[in-house]
Amino acid sequence: MQNTGVRLETNWTYYGFRALVLENRYLRAVLLPDLGGKIWSLVDKLADRELLWHNPRVPPRAAVYGATYDDWFCGGWDDLFPNDAPTTVGGDNYPDHGELWALPFDWHVDLENDAAVVTLRRAGVVTTTYHEKRIVLRADEPLLRIRQRLHNQGLRPIDFLWKMHPALRVSPTSRIDLPSCTVRTSDLFNERLAQGTTKFSWPSAPGPTGDIDMRQIPPYETATCDFYYATELESGWCALTDTATQSGFGIAFDPAVFRSVWVFGAYGGWRGHYTTILEPCTGYPYRLEDAIAQGTASRLEPGATLETTYSAVLYRGVRAVAYLGADGDVR
Repeated sequence: MQNTGVRLETNWTYYGFRALVLENRYLRAVLLPDLGGKIWSLVDKLADRELLWHNPRVPPRAAVYGATYDDWFCGGWDDLFPNDAPTTVGGDNYPDHGELWALPFDWHVDLENDAAVVTLRRAGVVTTTYHEKRIVLRADEPLLRIRQRLHNQGLRPIDFLWKMHPALRVSPTSRIDLPSCTVRTSDLFNERLAQGTTKFSWPSAPGPTGDIDMRQIPPYETATCDFYYATELESGWCALTDTATQSGFGIAFDPAVFRSVWVFGAYGGWRGHYTTILEPCTGYPYRLEDAIAQGTASRLEPGATLETTYSAVLYRGVRAVAYLGADGDVR
């Protein structure tokens, strides 16, 4: 299917999975609806650069519901709901990294005026939720416009963590940018920080021998790993820039919905991987039961619907980002 300036292909397969391809002159996105609706590939065509990280040891494969997420983690961009760490809530077992990433989604495609549109839908397994995700690529924009709806079809409220999970390619010339925020550390993967550090103001963190600029990506040989939560966000965005090519990727979102950005950085230290995952999330920390106890989880009441929009933005011509807007404005 093709319209002026935008293309939408549905007849491709990748590792046996149906692959939906959206493309304009700026970018190409590949979706795998049967693998959790994963955005597998996002290519910056002007920079000739794949933005999403792919696990060199684990290709896409049909996951078993309830499996350990990390053992099936092939890369790309997943949606995770209603939890991160496996847990039990109200007598129900919530699987590792939630109930969506291992499940197939129904899908529908269309061309609307100058835009390619993919709509993904499915119901939850453990939770009484229904999910809809609408991805739009317009002919003249270097960004994906995404609308998601989460509906509680049940009779009980649902406490949850809902987050984006794009694994990004990095190098020592990569740079993380976030709005002004307070960073809270997790109880995992904080060997770069001074002992006892529980929070700091972005971007400077106390280290064993002095302050660390957390915007800079460590070399692979560092063999370390970061995991922290950016909270009290001044505005809703996060970005990763390749300073060598002055090109990058960011997400602009509603900070009233996604109230934190989790940052997981594997710099040779976790399973030998080299990637940064920027994770806008509705709450924190990674254990849902802890988030519920401290009042930082989100809740969806019976019959209620949560709807939000955000943009996945490709940008050029900057080495650092001070602001990213939903229409692609970067400065």
